[in-house]
Amino acid sequence: MHKPTFDVDAASILFNLSGYRVVSATPGVGVEQPRQVLIETTTSEGACPSCGVLSSRIQARPTQRVKDVPCGGERLDVLVRKRRYACRESLCPRRSFTEETEQLPARARVTTRLTEQVISACRAEPRAVSRVAHEAHLSWPTVMRMLTTTLDLDTGVDRRHVRHLGIDEHRFRTVRYLRDPDTHAVKRVEPWSIVFTDLDDGAILDVVDGRRGKVVTSWLAARPRWWRRRVQVVALDMSSEFRAAVRKALPRAKVSVDHWHVVRLANEMVTKVRRRRVWELRERRGRATDTPWKYRKLLTCAGDRLTVRQRTKLQQILAEDVELAVAWGIKEHVRQVLTATDTPSFQRHWARLESAVRATHLPEPAALFRTLLAWRRELLTFCRTRVTNARTEAANLTAKTIKRVGRGYRNHRNYRCRIIGYAPRPIAA
Repeated sequence: MHKPTFDVDAASILFNLSGYRVVSATPGVGVEQPRQVLIETTTSEGACPSCGVLSSRIQARPTQRVKDVPCGGERLDVLVRKRRYACRESLCPRRSFTEETEQLPARARVTTRLTEQVISACRAEPRAVSRVAHEAHLSWPTVMRMLTTTLDLDTGVDRRHVRHLGIDEHRFRTVRYLRDPDTHAVKRVEPWSIVFTDLDDGAILDVVDGRRGKVVTSWLAARPRWWRRRVQVVALDMSSEFRAAVRKALPRAKVSVDHWHVVRLANEMVTKVRRRRVWELRERRGRATDTPWKYRKLLTCAGDRLTVRQRTKLQQILAEDVELAVAWGIKEHVRQVLTATDTPSFQRHWARLESAVRATHLPEPAALFRTLLAWRRELLTFCRTRVTNARTEAANLTAKTIKRVGRGYRNHRNYRCRIIGYAPRPIAA
């Protein structure tokens, strides 16, 4: 039998697995049969996991195949010769036990250093789990199990002092059509996720399955009372259901509407007027030969950021259609409202917007003003606090990138694990 005379030899140094030495090595034959390495621990005794008594009496030496990191640029077929010790304590119910190490815990088929390498590869960038598993010569369920059981998915939300909270939703998988077993009616199911973000540093607090307001209410109700009282401002998109949920769960917090969604509504109003005017004048959809359609992007640009050439072209377009010019002017009034930083300036710009809308009889600006009127308090909160939902939108972009790289997710638990595991999480204050 081969018995090494010392623990540190050249092969063991190159293999570099803490607590193990190389017993023998077999060269590989082609691609199908890689190099094979037989290793064993450097210790000569082990402690019984039941009674803790040390034992050096070896009962058997079974061999186990494990997965490990590549060595020398190629993967290895690693065989571990484990010692099964006989417990020397007569009162111990365990008669024998197999040695355990930090690199190979009990019943482990993958070394700890390979597990750490796989987890680091998944956390470093939004990569597909299948690709990481292929590089490590593991299966997708094995890698996903490593992530769900090893990563700390506790974001420490209950220990954080959150002053500004952001809430937004996104769809995390494709639409499904399910048949009701009772009524046999086909129902459209859209799986959505809600992202909660700390707007001060952009940390993702949680990713919850659902889209309705009761999900937001339940999540906020699960937070401690002192946590809810510290929240000062909650930033939302223009979702009345989320607003009602926040007002119910956080009655002391102010709700701020994200200004990007307000500008988008104003731009959509201009687009609707442009399309309606094309139908009224030409009885068809817009074409590349039509000036309003050709410069449709110019109509949605900010008026105070245009160049001299763009402003001249815009004046020519608006001179051809009075209704389009009126709609564009109302859109600029909306942008002026968002530039206010205090209550007097907000009321002044709001009065000008209201006068401009009342002076026209166009249906599109009237519908826009009704929506803004329903969100007037939240608009004032935004102008006074300047709290936006930009960091939550950035978190949504990260989640969507992970979803697209993975070609979609069917399990929300795995989806949440990838987002929480990848996203940087500052230490709770």
